[in-house]
Amino acid sequence: MHDLEKLAARSYKTYRSRLVASERLQSRNQAWNACLLSLSVATTLASVALLSEPEMYGSAGSTILVCVSIMALVASLVVAGLNFGGRSRDMFMNYRRIQTLSVEAEALLIRGGANADEVDQLAARYDSLLDDSENHTESDYQRAFPDSARGAWPIKRAKLLTVAPYSALLVPLLVIWPILTWIIRVG
Repeated sequence: MHDLEKLAARSYKTYRSRLVASERLQSRNQAWNACLLSLSVATTLASVALLSEPEMYGSAGSTILVCVSIMALVASLVVAGLNFGGRSRDMFMNYRRIQTLSVEAEALLIRGGANADEVDQLAARYDSLLDDSENHTESDYQRAFPDSARGAWPIKRAKLLTVAPYSALLVPLLVIWPILTWIIRVG
């Protein structure tokens, strides 16, 4: 029974931590998609605007725009390599299977326990599920179980990495601003 209690507790903690990890990865996917989409639209609009007003961004405007476009390309390649959306989906599927196992272990505890073979089978399934997915981070665990937090830095770092693409939205705004002022001036 002691092994079953430990397995139930461990699988519950894993499922909750991976739930948070899935949400973190999904948030980063959405943030980077918004950033890259707005950057693509802004650089495309700027390129078209430069056809009518070559000095819109100053004498080096074309060069600056090409550099921003290259940065957008590099960022899109890096984000594609990080595969936040796919990893989030995989983490979601994994945490759901671990959640099912956790519920089974809890049901066995409520029923009054399990024999050694049942516990060994559950433990083997749990180990297999751990191998099927990347692990959650320390900040995921701390967000799932705030009482266990050993320091705020992992959570702050994770939040910073998640909001970083939103702060990068400043670049498309800076690219669009001269276009808007030009439209107002010409219109």
